[in-house]
Amino acid sequence: MRRPLRALSSATFAILVSGCAGYSPRSLPTAPDAALELIATSSAPAASPTGPDVSTPAAQSLDEEDAMTLAVARDPDLRAARLKAGVAEAQLFAAGLPPDPRLSASVGRGPEFTGYSLGVSEDVQAFVVRPAVVSGARARHRQVDLTILWKERRTALAAGRLFLRLLEDENLQGVIERNRKLLAQQYELDQADFQQSAAAVSRAAADLTVLSDADARSRQVQLDADAARHALDYMLGLPPEARPQLKATEAPTSQPLSEEQFKAAVAALAAHRVDLLALQAGYESQEQRLRAAVLAQFPALDVGVQWGQDPAEGKHTTDLTLGVGLPIFNRNKGRVAVERASREALRAEYQARLDRAANDADRLWRASRIMSEQLARLQAQTAALKTLARAAEQQFRSGQMDTGAYVGLETSLLKDEEETIHLQAAQESDLLALRASLGLPPSIRW
Repeated sequence: MRRPLRALSSATFAILVSGCAGYSPRSLPTAPDAALELIATSSAPAASPTGPDVSTPAAQSLDEEDAMTLAVARDPDLRAARLKAGVAEAQLFAAGLPPDPRLSASVGRGPEFTGYSLGVSEDVQAFVVRPAVVSGARARHRQVDLTILWKERRTALAAGRLFLRLLEDENLQGVIERNRKLLAQQYELDQADFQQSAAAVSRAAADLTVLSDADARSRQVQLDADAARHALDYMLGLPPEARPQLKATEAPTSQPLSEEQFKAAVAALAAHRVDLLALQAGYESQEQRLRAAVLAQFPALDVGVQWGQDPAEGKHTTDLTLGVGLPIFNRNKGRVAVERASREALRAEYQARLDRAANDADRLWRASRIMSEQLARLQAQTAALKTLARAAEQQFRSGQMDTGAYVGLETSLLKDEEETIHLQAAQESDLLALRASLGLPPSIRW
């Protein structure tokens, strides 16, 4: 009987080895993985009218939607998050596999015969809890997919707000530079005759103070623009030296939601906000974990078949084996309590997230309406100042208005223009954030 057993053992070993996975080491990268595109020269092709080319974003001029689209496609953090989805997929695959049977064998030498036994058994309880385990793994896989989608929405929002911030800084630099030149001209005029009187000295000193403030604002805006540029380059997957040209959206972008639209969007938060959908999937996964724990309270059951030969008489036998766990002390009550408490914690987390989402959406919606009213008043004031500035320029050039009054009026106009840039950028940024809070697609148009 030794040869058949040896042949059986060899065949079993070959089958087991053939199903094993292999291993090969993989080293970590030692250099940045950003795309190696540089700013295109004047001969670079223009962006496609149907959207940006995600392979060479540095060679194009980008608008807000382009930046948001490219960030979702190329952001390094998103790439890493998408790879993590493979873990949940592997867990789902593992949960769908049936449990492996157990093989047992023994050999014994009697006075006349060689006895042996060969048995196969299976854990029946694993099949009882398997539907709950598979359902939980499916929900977990869905949660991971939705979490990645939520990260994509947040990345698009961050890219859009960075784009708006960078455009704001670029526009501010132009206004601040015009204001600085105007103040520098006034300072030069007052400095030319500051020795004439004490009043002239005071005017020159005041001019220098105001000019220094303008220089400080210009430096700060330059630093802010550089920080925003680097952050946007990273999200677009570009090297730090890349400087794609940014262009403002030609058409008016967003308008505040009406009260009816806002209330309808808040009522549908649980069905539209991706992070809430992900939490719902996580809660369903936990429900299935609790269900599996409850099913596992039933006695553990092993069923098998055993073949053998008696070493004393040489008779062949076939037996049915049955093993039952006695649920006397444990009965899986500890695991059930843990899973039930975890479900309650997830329910509380979901309720808190839903409440926070509604609160954030209400804050952003009201802020957008306030800023819309403020912007309308500011634009009307700026239009009136522009009319006065045109008339003042004619009087100044004809010598009917002194330098201080003219510069003061022009400075007020430039400050209003600067405030308009700030307010418009803040409104657009908050409207993008409002869309995200309401679970609406991250488009810049309503």
